[in-house]
Amino acid sequence: MGATAFVNARLILADSVVEGALVVEGPTILDVGPAVPPREGARVLDLAGRYLAPGLIDIHVHGGGGYSLIGDEAGQIRAYSRWVVSRGVTSFLISAVGGEHRATLHNLRRCAAAFDLPTGGAQPLGLHLEGPFLNPKRRGAFPEPWLRPPDIAQFRAYAEAAGGRIRQVTLAPELPGADELVAAVIEAGAVPAMGHSDATYEQAQRAFSLGVRHVTHCYNAMRPMLHRDPGCLVAALTSDSVTCELILDGAHVHPAAAELLVRAKGPDRTVLVTDGMPLAGLGVLPPPYAEAGIQVRGGAAFSKDGTLIGSVATLDELVRNAVRWLPLTLPEAVRLATTNPALVIGARGKARLSPGADADLVVLDERLEVAMTVVSGEVVYERGTPAT
Repeated sequence: MGATAFVNARLILADSVVEGALVVEGPTILDVGPAVPPREGARVLDLAGRYLAPGLIDIHVHGGGGYSLIGDEAGQIRAYSRWVVSRGVTSFLISAVGGEHRATLHNLRRCAAAFDLPTGGAQPLGLHLEGPFLNPKRRGAFPEPWLRPPDIAQFRAYAEAAGGRIRQVTLAPELPGADELVAAVIEAGAVPAMGHSDATYEQAQRAFSLGVRHVTHCYNAMRPMLHRDPGCLVAALTSDSVTCELILDGAHVHPAAAELLVRAKGPDRTVLVTDGMPLAGLGVLPPPYAEAGIQVRGGAAFSKDGTLIGSVATLDELVRNAVRWLPLTLPEAVRLATTNPALVIGARGKARLSPGADADLVVLDERLEVAMTVVSGEVVYERGTPAT
């Protein structure tokens, strides 16, 4: 494969936007800057002043576009990968739901097998295990029978079933046995994350001291903040050692509360995630969901009893919301969905426009809507071009 030059672009760098060009060859960025010399024989793509940014990375997602990442059909993961590039996502974690033990093992083996298949789209970087080691008091949409106390033997069985691809584990650190589980997660090379938790402020602080360094969908499914009982939320907001996920769809977290989080954590420790479900990105509610009484309101889906069960927003939407609702510059808003999630899971080479980095890119128009997506140097989506 020869080189491709993206010219006449507005490059979204870490702290600035500059006019310039970027050259890729194969899966790698070769050169970038305001005055990149032409390369003989390179394919030239004129971006006509549109923005060029690192590809978006979603480290907490269960599906979208009508496709599920947690069902029994392995082809759903490939189909999701091919769909989600239309939303500017170039890589993601498969968020597997921990339920009944045998079902969890089966699901993880199925997900692990998908890594050996070409996707033709966004690249799965690993697995995020959300549950079963969660607090039933903060279970959210999880059925209570799916949840149980931390069990080291079970976790190690999950890590083996996943082929060593678990990159993040959400757990409730106040549960008996959680200290040992945190150590086992770290030993397995994954990130321990606090979520679905009723931890007190002191319990959360202890968890951070033991190595928990990330917080799953901050505010949601966790002990609320009170002035005499600050809980795990205040511990997360005031700790310099942890990053916090934010579902910025306007339904999961009020924009004012989102602004509080960003002011507390700053643009380097806030991570946009969708927590997306198969309904994400669909304009029409498919019959099975409508028949089950599920409703979509304000960017989120609700069960028949009114329980919030997931977001229907896509990651590019969340970036646009960040620009509209939060005190952030455009480079900072983009960083929340690129550099920051890459750092959380240790995805070296991702999410930066610099020589030697992975050629995962997204082209955005004036409205910050996705015009083109590039994965490993190949254009895998272009708006107006029929999907293959």
